[in-house]
Amino acid sequence: MIASLQERAKRNPALVKAHGEYNFVKDFLLVAARHPEKRRLFLRVKPYTMSSVRRLDNVYQLANAVETAQLPGAFVECGVWNGGCGAVMAYVAKRANSGRVTWFFDSFEGLPEPVALDGTNAALYARSRTSGELKTIDQCVGSQERVEEVLFDRLRIDRAAVQIRKGWFQNTIPAAANEIGPIAILRLDGDWYESTKVCLENLFDNVVPNGYVIIDDYGFWEGCAKAVDEFLERRGLSVTLEPIDYAGRYFQK
Repeated sequence: MIASLQERAKRNPALVKAHGEYNFVKDFLLVAARHPEKRRLFLRVKPYTMSSVRRLDNVYQLANAVETAQLPGAFVECGVWNGGCGAVMAYVAKRANSGRVTWFFDSFEGLPEPVALDGTNAALYARSRTSGELKTIDQCVGSQERVEEVLFDRLRIDRAAVQIRKGWFQNTIPAAANEIGPIAILRLDGDWYESTKVCLENLFDNVVPNGYVIIDDYGFWEGCAKAVDEFLERRGLSVTLEPIDYAGRYFQK
């Protein structure tokens, strides 16, 4: 049943939205309704994210674990849409008064075209959502203005604690790796094979021991999973990919 729904959702963005709204309400009651800080925070960021409550809770819990353990390093999200999930990390850093910087990487032009390694479902999804000569997928176009709105207007994050880099990952991430320095949490939400690969190849070594890597779409898009599996095998890394929800996974370095 779940697998069937996922296959249909990959082809039908409207189904993703409807199913996501249902799960948000259901999981919100289970995860956040009785936790005042989570309740307020998740409701504030909801208009700015496509992430499930369980994914928001995952990043909230891991960010708090990092602050409690006083791990060094930045919070980094690659693929931010309108900033809600990354804003959760930035909020936790603000509350902890740790001076930690949160980095946001996004093209703000949607997704690039998938490649053959992303599989048939990705190709069908792209074909149904492609617009214009740039061949970006308009379903996933975020706005830098919306990111700044949730960070600076709704959550009152210090602008000095935020870095927003606009552009395609292959252009922005390799250039920023040295500037970022150590990373405590690396959250990847680039969907496709090439996007996931470039993030891992350029930023994984920055992740500090006991830091975390979150892969938003490991269980949804086959190219994302393939890029992660190949990277781990190539590096000889044996990790446990912990489930967040039906698609999200994370592991500790």
